[in-house]
Amino acid sequence: MHRRTIASTETIFLCWAVLWGVTSLCTAFPSVTKIGDTTVATNAMTLSSGAPYGYAINGLSFQQEALMTFNGWQYVTYYDSSRYVCVGRRQLPSGPWQVLTLTDYTLSTTTDAHNVISMGICPNDGTIHLSFDHHGGVLHYRVSQTGAATNPASVTWSASLFGAVRNYLEAGKSYSSVTYPRFWPTPDGNLQFGYRIGSSGNGDWAMVDYNASTGLWTNTRTVIGRTGTYTDSLGSSTVRNPYLNGPIGYGPDGTLHLTWTWRETAGGANHDILYAYSKDGGLTWYNNEPPKGLRIGTGPQPIQTMLGLSWVNEGLQIVGRSTGDTATQELILLDSPGIRVVTLDRYYGLMNQQAQAVDPQGRIHTVMFHCTPETYQGYTWSTWGPEGARRYFHYWRDSQGTWHRNELPDYVGSRPKLFIRSNGDAFVIYQSRRTVNLTDTGIYFMDGDLTIQAATAANQWTDWQIIHVEPGYFLSEALGDKTRFEQGVLSVMMQESPGTIGAATKLRVLDFQIND
Repeated sequence: MHRRTIASTETIFLCWAVLWGVTSLCTAFPSVTKIGDTTVATNAMTLSSGAPYGYAINGLSFQQEALMTFNGWQYVTYYDSSRYVCVGRRQLPSGPWQVLTLTDYTLSTTTDAHNVISMGICPNDGTIHLSFDHHGGVLHYRVSQTGAATNPASVTWSASLFGAVRNYLEAGKSYSSVTYPRFWPTPDGNLQFGYRIGSSGNGDWAMVDYNASTGLWTNTRTVIGRTGTYTDSLGSSTVRNPYLNGPIGYGPDGTLHLTWTWRETAGGANHDILYAYSKDGGLTWYNNEPPKGLRIGTGPQPIQTMLGLSWVNEGLQIVGRSTGDTATQELILLDSPGIRVVTLDRYYGLMNQQAQAVDPQGRIHTVMFHCTPETYQGYTWSTWGPEGARRYFHYWRDSQGTWHRNELPDYVGSRPKLFIRSNGDAFVIYQSRRTVNLTDTGIYFMDGDLTIQAATAANQWTDWQIIHVEPGYFLSEALGDKTRFEQGVLSVMMQESPGTIGAATKLRVLDFQIND
């Protein structure tokens, strides 16, 4: 398998630049050192023969979160071989894993990888929230006692910590046809939840707010809608669904960012990269277009005339209003102006539910894989593109609203996850293929290694290169711990591949010190 070498030509250049009096600084390229490898469980579930979406159900790109740190403890969630929801925790940096098993509910499938578990923690009241086992079905949700995460040493880590499974969040509201549950904290320490309503190629995306002061979910509302007519080289369709990248979350200025791709009913593939953001917690949504002037007051003022400043009409940038009321809501739709930031029709095999992150300056980044006209040369077209034509691409939005693209080295493996340090340096993790068949069009595999790439903000992330490969064989996609990454350690959850299809295997957490 071809890989780009780890040696940093950019670093060598910078060092010579300093010697010759150039103002650039000679700085080391980002690196990692493995400092831990722990087994959470030896009986983690894998899917049985005939699974159409691969054999992993623990560790998939659309889980948010499966591994997370809060208040000095790290938490993980997974299904065991009895198809029970399990939640593990350990006190950092090196405490043993403690696992509780919720035996009052059994996963409904042995073959559908969509039915994952997602976990969230509300900072304000320390509740741990779980949503699990749905692919277009009724919501399954349960929540812990308050203080479970804010006072971890004082609670008994057992199934009794969690309440019963329920099929609603906000009382009196329907939560049917649910897929891809996600939790994320808000800047004020509460929690939000997002999910798809409907099915692949025919669905909306909605969200709900949790308030720790009341312990209640409120304001269930649809944000992105399915309607509109789309036509490309594969034909036309009138409905679709958005596939959100992750993890969804807020930037340092309190802005909530969404990036996604569309999946049409017709054609069975994705198209375009879309972007919208909210400055009020997901109620009002803006497109990619940046302000054209400076906002002063509520209309033309003398000082504007004196300074030659123009009034910014924010209404021109608003593309959605999430009111929760069908009479007043304005959904983000296919034809909403200014939301499409990268044009890719379905011919190019754009993969869904990949990676996004916000850097310290509030700029949104995404890493996604697809083919291009150049990489397709010499290959026969297919829905997802052959392995030899796929590439990882890093897209990022500058402060003027312009999007830039950098290509990563290496053959494409699984869907990636992206992390950005306080200095702006970026890291990508993914399950890479040991065996590459350049003409194969498959997207699921079990011979994976864990690969880590990095790039520097100083070079505007044009210097992506592989900095570590951890041998497998791994079955799962790579999921990282965002909070622990911000603390200087890249923790990654990986599950080993089974010797025989359907057999239970080890679920591991690998820790890497991030070197300055």
